[in-house]
Amino acid sequence: MIVLTTDVLILANGKSSRYISRTNKQKIKINGVSIIDIAVSKFLALKQIRDIYLITDDISLKNRSKYKDKFISIKGGSSRAKSVFSGLNYLLNKEPPKNVIIHDVVRPIIDKNDLKNLVSYSSKIKTGIGFGYPLTNALKEVGKNNVIKKNIKKDNYFISFTPQLFNFDKLIESYKNILKKNINVDDDLEAMHLNSHKVKILKSSPFNVKLTYIEDLEKIKKVIKVL
Repeated sequence: MIVLTTDVLILANGKSSRYISRTNKQKIKINGVSIIDIAVSKFLALKQIRDIYLITDDISLKNRSKYKDKFISIKGGSSRAKSVFSGLNYLLNKEPPKNVIIHDVVRPIIDKNDLKNLVSYSSKIKTGIGFGYPLTNALKEVGKNNVIKKNIKKDNYFISFTPQLFNFDKLIESYKNILKKNINVDDDLEAMHLNSHKVKILKSSPFNVKLTYIEDLEKIKKVIKVL
């Protein structure tokens, strides 16, 4: 019997250039719980997950975690793509999994049922799949001084979230190619798409908010309290 393994890479190595605060956003607490522990706890609850890895240059993030014995810390890179590849390469030289989940630690609001739905694909995934939600607001392209240049039809447009689930072999090959070509990508679905892999969006909760600006923090705290 073939056992399909799934590992998780949690990205926590961003520079927080848009998050104007004395505290790096990877070190914040949300309602008393560190953002690192929120992410790790989500995946610890899933029996389908083999190992969890935190991609970061800041060893204090692991040392401060109450789950520090439950995950391994891996040094990140100078960009998101290089950090992902650093994690993938570590797994390649260890005991590579069949599948890998990539998650941005600054997305602390993950619906439990959505996450269960995502990992249910681990036994049948051939390329990749990630969370997303249909664009429901009017979409505008703006120019100088935020003057509207173009109205864009929102039909068939989705915003994508993490976590995202991938076939390990295909994802690491995709990253080898985009790094060789020095291409910047916003997420791992894009990395796969640029390498001609057919990846899909899995509709999920719209509340999977990314902590980007300081004002996002209070909104996230309120949503987590309600959920």
